[in-house]
Amino acid sequence: MTADLKQAELDTLGTLLYSNGQPVELGYFMQAFRATPNSVERSVIRIVRHGCEIERDMHTIRLIKTGLGVWKDYLRHALPKRSRRSVEVYQSTASTQDLVKARAGESVVIFADEQTAGRGRLGRQWLAPAGTGLLFSMTHKLPADRPESIDRISFLTAVAIAQAIERVTGHGPIQIRWPNDIYIGQRKLGGILVETVQPAGSSTATAVIGIGINVGLTKDHLADLPDDLRSRITSFAMLGWPADRLLIAEKVIAQIDRNLHTFDVPLIVDEWRVRNLHRAQSIKVKTDGQTISGTVIDLDPDHGLIVRRDTGEIVHLPAATTTVL
Repeated sequence: MTADLKQAELDTLGTLLYSNGQPVELGYFMQAFRATPNSVERSVIRIVRHGCEIERDMHTIRLIKTGLGVWKDYLRHALPKRSRRSVEVYQSTASTQDLVKARAGESVVIFADEQTAGRGRLGRQWLAPAGTGLLFSMTHKLPADRPESIDRISFLTAVAIAQAIERVTGHGPIQIRWPNDIYIGQRKLGGILVETVQPAGSSTATAVIGIGINVGLTKDHLADLPDDLRSRITSFAMLGWPADRLLIAEKVIAQIDRNLHTFDVPLIVDEWRVRNLHRAQSIKVKTDGQTISGTVIDLDPDHGLIVRRDTGEIVHLPAATTTVL
């Protein structure tokens, strides 16, 4: 079942609250937008009715959490033109990635409050209790005249997520654990899954980009996990970063599209280098059925991580078939 909001109800007060995460000073708002106390009250009622949580006093109103009911129309109009896709929002679904793969011929982004069969890279399970994660998948049509590898899409997306989170929270640097994990302080904050699909009747492939970011996850949610796994996970809530999932979604999607359409890939590689969790580190990786050790040298946008093996040989490790141990 999708959550929706009539565009007529996406009013100015709501848009201000959803878009910047800051309290709205009511006196200024009423003067700037010629609003009356009654119109403000009607707006507040609509905002709450669509599942949003707010905090207010005589002078200000602050958004605590958006309800799913406002996501679709807000994103449809707030995102830059290039980033606008058909938006669907589900209370629960098996996997947003599977839903989008079935719609790969369309321009679409699908969110879920909860996934019952979410997965990460190499088929790993992705767990996120309802309401705690920003979980979505989106299409990216691959240009016929400029082939793009999974490696390129993965690294451009990872840098975009790091950039967006830094912009929303004012904290950083957000780190990237190659090829697809988002880290802060040696703990995982999010992950990426990139798959390619050839839509029926299309001459070009489509990348389906799945994203999971831990936002409202708390230590209580992790209580049943093994100690070694629990110690490697974090979230906005656990870090003390107040941020709403809708605002994060808006910034992340817009930045992903900026990065995916950039002509200055070397600049994004530089952005990756300063966030690289493995910088100048000795690592072990599993690739093509073998385990190798070496030191990370750099990143090739199209062919993966560049590693100098302990034997002295320099190798390129593609994201699709390599795992850092």
